[in-house]
Amino acid sequence: MHQMTLYHTPTSPFARKARIVARERGVIDDVTEIHAQIRTPQNEVLAISATGKVPALTVDEGPDKGLVLVESAMICEYLSQFGNGPSLAGSAPWPEKALDGYAHAFLDSIAWRGRDSRRPDGERSPSFMALEAERQARCLADLERRVDELAAAEISLGRILVAVALDFHLLRIAGEDWRPAHPRLADWHARMAARPSFVATTPF
Repeated sequence: MHQMTLYHTPTSPFARKARIVARERGVIDDVTEIHAQIRTPQNEVLAISATGKVPALTVDEGPDKGLVLVESAMICEYLSQFGNGPSLAGSAPWPEKALDGYAHAFLDSIAWRGRDSRRPDGERSPSFMALEAERQARCLADLERRVDELAAAEISLGRILVAVALDFHLLRIAGEDWRPAHPRLADWHARMAARPSFVATTPF
């Protein structure tokens, strides 16, 4: 049996994706979760990776003992090979990879805009934030049109990340609740958010 350690922060969406995957695949009992203190001298990740970033996964027992993974997609792929939960691979590899990449780009935009909005007034870039706001508006409208595609499978890696990104938008973009203007997407998101794996990892 593999024993692993997963370093995370509660608000990191990419770490949350890995935490959800561990629960959906039914391997969470084999994973020790550590809330890392990133961006501080006490950052526990530095003991296993010079990146100091989360998520980070170490394999502590089994054939891959000593392996350290520090990229969320790779961590999720690794975790997905264990357990007996539902498959997260999607019905076709390339459409699934395309959805996952799309969600990743959407999530990056939210993270960049949210980070810039928290800078002191003189250090913010209104033009940059406006560009990312437009990108997010396009993505939200597009996802509203693609709800039937999202609902065609109960869950997959890409669908997990889309739902995590939508949650992260609610967390990081103050005063912009996307749900009223996107009712079909909001209904799909609510079903995903009600899954035990999402409830157990919610950052709210």
